Amino acid sequence: MATSTNAIISRAAPHTIKKFELISNYVDGWARKILGYGKSQGIIYIDCMSNSGVYTDNENIVEGTAIRVAKELNEIISNYPDKKAIAIFNDLSKEKINLLEREINKLKLNSNIEIYYYCEDRSCFLHGLALNNWEDFNILLVYDPYKAEIDWNAITPFLNTWGEVIINHMVFDTNRGASQAKRSEVINRYEETYQKDISSIIDFGRDKDQLEKIIESLINRRSEKHHHIASFPFFTRTNGLLYNLILCTTNIEGLKLYKKTAWKLFGGKSSLKNTHDNPNQLSFDFGTDFELDKTPDTECYTISDIARYIFKKYNNQKNVLLEDVYKDLDEHPIFPSDGFKTEIKKELRKLGVKIMKDSISFS
Repeated sequence: MATSTNAIISRAAPHTIKKFELISNYVDGWARKILGYGKSQGIIYIDCMSNSGVYTDNENIVEGTAIRVAKELNEIISNYPDKKAIAIFNDLSKEKINLLEREINKLKLNSNIEIYYYCEDRSCFLHGLALNNWEDFNILLVYDPYKAEIDWNAITPFLNTWGEVIINHMVFDTNRGASQAKRSEVINRYEETYQKDISSIIDFGRDKDQLEKIIESLINRRSEKHHHIASFPFFTRTNGLLYNLILCTTNIEGLKLYKKTAWKLFGGKSSLKNTHDNPNQLSFDFGTDFELDKTPDTECYTISDIARYIFKKYNNQKNVLLEDVYKDLDEHPIFPSDGFKTEIKKELRKLGVKIMKDSISFS
């Protein structure tokens, strides 16, 4: 690797590496679905804050999202010779973009994958892209700032095209910094992100869930189409909430894939928050009523929480088709069905639910 300064190669914390994995794993599934769709000419992946593509964890070099995605698209596109994959990377730092280009050139990519590099302000970069030239391509935009800074005018066109958007909502920055903001440019940044005056943002800043609801409402307000929204939190090792990685998609299949990808990455949970559970700890059976009365950790749901959700929603019915239960979970903003059906059935049995071939019974 070319000699670089610490300013070019950033340190990647464990939560950052997990973010790389979630995005790149999702891209893998997304690309396969879209390229397998007959009417699609191909896919376009856009990262408007791509960094240099390489990081360090203090001991080893770690591949960032850009390198991982380039590798995955290169492997996948070889199975679709009549289609095209395009990746567009942008970063304000010329040194970082140059390093990224050198690293990707080493991969010797297939002829039907195209890589473009830009070095611009992210908003100018997004405004300058001609979306009308890509009507038969599905677009995935990754908007990953290092602080709570969302330019809605730049993102909105991507919410209203054939594609998806992943937004990193830096909750920690707002929670910590809004009340201390003095300079006009910092205040304006928060007000643009949440589309509210700074005094309201400071009040909301004490409620992280409310901040997330504001972002989700802005996504819906800016969209001409109905969007499915799924959001997963990332924490420090001491359980401090840093950010939520939000997917906005018009297709239910995108929602299902994102949830499945996240829960698989997090080991059958909705986050990697440390809930201090000991899997080897002796457990006692206190009965179904005790299990149903458990209060879920809304920052780290488990398969048991999914089972309790199903039980409480459907137990007044004698029989319920599994097809209907799975459809319910498919549309849920957090709970998955794909990839976890066996585990969900196992937890339902613990609640006394009878599992049949095509239905469940609460009798």
